[in-house]
Amino acid sequence: MNQIGRKIYFDKLTGNVLVDTGERMGAVVETTQEQDFQAYAALAERVPSTVGCLQLEYGQDADKFSQYRYRVDPETSAIIWDLTPPTAPLEEVKQAKIDFLNTECFKAIYAGFTSATTSHTFRFNEEDQANFNQQSTLLLLKPEIPEVQWRTEDAGIVTLTREQFIEVVLEAGQHKQQQIGKYWLLKAEVEAAETKEEVDAIIW
Repeated sequence: MNQIGRKIYFDKLTGNVLVDTGERMGAVVETTQEQDFQAYAALAERVPSTVGCLQLEYGQDADKFSQYRYRVDPETSAIIWDLTPPTAPLEEVKQAKIDFLNTECFKAIYAGFTSATTSHTFRFNEEDQANFNQQSTLLLLKPEIPEVQWRTEDAGIVTLTREQFIEVVLEAGQHKQQQIGKYWLLKAEVEAAETKEEVDAIIW
């Protein structure tokens, strides 16, 4: 299996990188500089004498290439690393925060709630929500059902009267809506933020 290190073509005057070919492995063949000048548009438009080239070994500085930006010192042809972590655009920071809040919202919903009516704690993940909906439909279809056996987090299986179960269902809906409402409020704060610091300050 062939392993070919990256080639870095740079402007000899400024040191700015024009092309980084990246590393290649497998059924690959090394290309000549003449072939690279034909293959890459950024090189094809340049006069070859104004372009420098660094040939690296396979795996050389792989950890740095994956984390940092860089340029080439035009005088020494040495790589100059910018060790400052790249700053993501504000819109990317906002989207990442919104995705995080969305995940926290689901986690809060699934964590469940404590019923004020029964003082029991109920789990409320997707399966639980489906079970609540199914049981509610059954009670609507069969008014003669007087009570329901239901699993709680604090007391195991308990018996709830028809009226108690209906109240628990209403409380479950309120619990879910409260979390969703909180998410929408925080999402609006993120969208209105004007700096990364303002976005970072928003927590669930």
